[in-house]
Amino acid sequence: MATRHILAIDGGGVRGLVAAIVLEALDQEFKSAGKKSAVGDCFDLIAGTSSGALIAAALTLPAPDGGPSPTPRALRGFFEQHARTIFPPRPFCNIPVIGRLPQLFGPLHDPAPFEALLKMQFGDMVFASARRNLMIPAYSIDPRDIVLFRGGPAYAEREEGERYGMIRLRDAIMGSSAAPTFFPPHRVTNPDRSLAWTTIDGGVYLNDPAMAAVAEAARLFPGDDVRVVSLGSGRQTRNYPFEQARRWGFSQWVSPTGRFRTPLISAIQDGQARAVGRQLHYLLGDNYYRFDYRLEKGRGSDKLDDASKKNLKRLTRGALEMVEEMRPRLRELAASLKPVER
Repeated sequence: MATRHILAIDGGGVRGLVAAIVLEALDQEFKSAGKKSAVGDCFDLIAGTSSGALIAAALTLPAPDGGPSPTPRALRGFFEQHARTIFPPRPFCNIPVIGRLPQLFGPLHDPAPFEALLKMQFGDMVFASARRNLMIPAYSIDPRDIVLFRGGPAYAEREEGERYGMIRLRDAIMGSSAAPTFFPPHRVTNPDRSLAWTTIDGGVYLNDPAMAAVAEAARLFPGDDVRVVSLGSGRQTRNYPFEQARRWGFSQWVSPTGRFRTPLISAIQDGQARAVGRQLHYLLGDNYYRFDYRLEKGRGSDKLDDASKKNLKRLTRGALEMVEEMRPRLRELAASLKPVER
């Protein structure tokens, strides 16, 4: 019986930097163990939501010029270099109520710069180009359904290969990252437009895709054991006191103009990720590797779009501190990984 390795990467907007830093540390341990292959080639299935979708796709695809996939260090550099292009600072944005009024009447950010970066990174490559099995979740509002975009070697002879194989990776990533009020929905189609979805952020139902990836692996590799490596983007720790929350209405629970910043969406994403973590810990025990940390004590903001230099520095500090705390676990994992046989 084989052991299948799964890599799952949470969504989190600019906080995807955290997952990239952990992946870089894993790659360093991998190379220190004398292994020369790309660490991404050691996973039978890679799943990512929102910013995690970008990382997952980059690990499974060659460069547009046919060169190797980006290294984890390059992926960290992508967030460090381009976060402010994707989430540009807006004057007065942090002023209570007034600063967020535009978000009440339309998306806060223009998706065009992000799409241009994805085109530069992935060109027009499609799911059928994936060297490793890849899964990207999104939620479709027209037609209403969950969507798991999939491609890679195991899908070549399956219905999913036919259904999603010619869909562009950058469209799936845009769809999986289209967080309501931050970006507009993204229309994803196949080349002849016989299939189409109006997609929003996969994080509304699957911000941590690890459990869905385990279910998918059971279908692709029936009877095999699984080992899951799950990369978080910082656990949210902001509390909402009872005496305040019991009086809340729409403007406090959902509206971005409230000073508590959409706690309902935060609770949905955080609750789903914590539930998945608990379930996989029970199911897999030591075969479940979760790398995440609490966003507290100056270790980063929980905002999806805070791309300020100050926040990037804090996220980096928090991620590096967590890496050092979990270095033995990283080293143990790196020693056990080996390239998937094609």
